[in-house]
Amino acid sequence: MHAHLNIAIVSQNEIEGEGLRRILTEQSFDVLGVHRDYLDLDLEHWDDAPGSVPLVIVDANSEEEGLETCRYVHDRWPQCKIVIIATDCQSRAVAEAFHAGIDGYVGKHISCASLAEMLKLVALGEKMIPSQVIFDLASLKADGGLDEIKVSTGDANLSDREIEILKGLIRGEPNKVISRRLLITEATVKVHVKSILRKLGVMNRTQAAIWGMSHGLTGGLQAAPVAASAGGMMNGAGGGAFGGGGAYLS
Repeated sequence: MHAHLNIAIVSQNEIEGEGLRRILTEQSFDVLGVHRDYLDLDLEHWDDAPGSVPLVIVDANSEEEGLETCRYVHDRWPQCKIVIIATDCQSRAVAEAFHAGIDGYVGKHISCASLAEMLKLVALGEKMIPSQVIFDLASLKADGGLDEIKVSTGDANLSDREIEILKGLIRGEPNKVISRRLLITEATVKVHVKSILRKLGVMNRTQAAIWGMSHGLTGGLQAAPVAASAGGMMNGAGGGAFGGGGAYLS
């Protein structure tokens, strides 16, 4: 049973905003408003009905515009789901957006059907990232950018052990799997994870994984069963960023 979505659209471009409204209405979503300015949003009454999920779609015509809107919505209504639709799907822009509190990031080239499915997954608590992020990281490795990656992770003062655990978070491994792979206790893994979150200045495992990916850590993703679509990566259960079987971030 899918959660009921109440959707608001924020777009400074009237044509794009109304286009999104039409697309989502045709996909059987309830669009309660299209706003040119995020200050016009009023989500206070949206979560009154049981099973109702407030979701704001940010049509970002510029990176700074999108981040400003996302920070405002996240700070004022932390229970709200936020999805950015943007032209720029580079890993740095995606990572900064997740730091701003978003739940999904999709490119404007996405199909209508794919967008609808991704919004349903976000409503269920999944995280969505564009497949372009994975392609960027693969290109970085192929182009020999690993020395820069080492400098970046070194700047965060991560130990070799913490980097290995961060790779596990990117793969979506739970603490039990990480502990078995590294031959350490789960309690030790928990301590390292807390240290990683603190050093990176992030709030959870997903944000840590996004940080790692944006700094070139793949976590061995080239060997993982990944299904990349034009719109995003979807990945199954496991409590982390990437796990077996699918295309969304949990």
